[in-house]
Amino acid sequence: MYNLFISFRYLRRKKITFFAVAGVAVGVMTLIVVLSVMSGFDKELRTKIRGTLAHIIVVKRGIYGLSNYEEVIKKIESFEHVKACSPYIEGPALLNIRGAKEFTYFKGIDPVAETKVGDFEDYIKQFGNKPQDLLKIHGDKETPSAFGGIELLRIKEGDPETSPESFVNNGEKIVLVTIKEWDKINVKPFIITGKFKSGMYDVDKNYIYIPLKSAQELAGVKDSVTGISVRLDDYKNAPLVRERLQRELGFDFYIQTWEEVRGTFLKAVALEKRVMAFILFFIIIVAGFNILAILTMIVFEKSKDIGILKALGATTKGIMLIFLMNGLFIGLFGSAIGTGVGLAFINRINWIEKTVYNYSGWRPFPPEVYYFNEIPTVVDFKDIIVIISFSIACGVLFSIYPALKAARLDPIETLRYE
Repeated sequence: MYNLFISFRYLRRKKITFFAVAGVAVGVMTLIVVLSVMSGFDKELRTKIRGTLAHIIVVKRGIYGLSNYEEVIKKIESFEHVKACSPYIEGPALLNIRGAKEFTYFKGIDPVAETKVGDFEDYIKQFGNKPQDLLKIHGDKETPSAFGGIELLRIKEGDPETSPESFVNNGEKIVLVTIKEWDKINVKPFIITGKFKSGMYDVDKNYIYIPLKSAQELAGVKDSVTGISVRLDDYKNAPLVRERLQRELGFDFYIQTWEEVRGTFLKAVALEKRVMAFILFFIIIVAGFNILAILTMIVFEKSKDIGILKALGATTKGIMLIFLMNGLFIGLFGSAIGTGVGLAFINRINWIEKTVYNYSGWRPFPPEVYYFNEIPTVVDFKDIIVIISFSIACGVLFSIYPALKAARLDPIETLRYE
């Protein structure tokens, strides 16, 4: 019991130990905040990517596409756990918009079917559009409609450095140009009838939605599609359905979940989080060296006390326990403070970001760069447990050396020196 009393006494009497506690607290707080923001980014990106894709994508291998797609859709819809299917056709095109030419991708869809497999309806309704608006025919009843990505329709006329931005308005005419054959091109006009915003910059900047039939004409195919988007009752069933579809449809089809389609990107985000965590853990390790230095200094200063304790019968293990407890308590207190401050910071992070912006004009997370309205955060308590455990372990491990040094002191020599 004396070990606990003396350990607390040493910590309370030495104000410098508060620097060790503060070091651990800063490390824990930083890790919790950064990992929570990274987890929030990961979750938000997954949600937005999932919205642009379906649970499962079915594509016919080869360059000719899927011709009997209606039969394939009927077969897929007969599978257990399948809720809806939507055919699509996509490809590259040259976009002529207000005289400016840009490279883009067109995606031909059945707008009604597309709303059942993804978040297409959410993307357009924020601009007052309905899925059926994509099916409108204009003027001479030959010009189809198109929905452009919000960033694609944000253009600068004239000098890109000085010209103000403007949006292509509904009712304006655009032209899409594709290569039909090696020596022929296909030119097709469209009327912009709406905008969409998916929250994924590369989609909003590079994609334009057009009716499925118009896309088939533009691509130079009659009844073919690129693939079929499949929605399930629960994404947890995706591996099972994917395996059954592959077995039933054969290996002429390339079947992937949305995570497999964007696998490289998702792995890069996950790797970035791990690398960030690895780097930030060094803050706690540095705090551990601070603990080692402070406790070693206490051992030198309290060598007389240690000698007296040994002379009174304190065991080597008892002396060691005093300083191991010091390391443990520093880790515990630092972790508790860091966790509390970190969680409070996360809870108010968007308010803090807005306050910084209002007073300084500087935005730590500019929405035009990160493409988020707010800083996303997800508190993963598994991460917090790992961080706290690591911090406490560091506190104990870095107190082993001063504990051994104290335990090995010779009480006779120590008292004689004093």
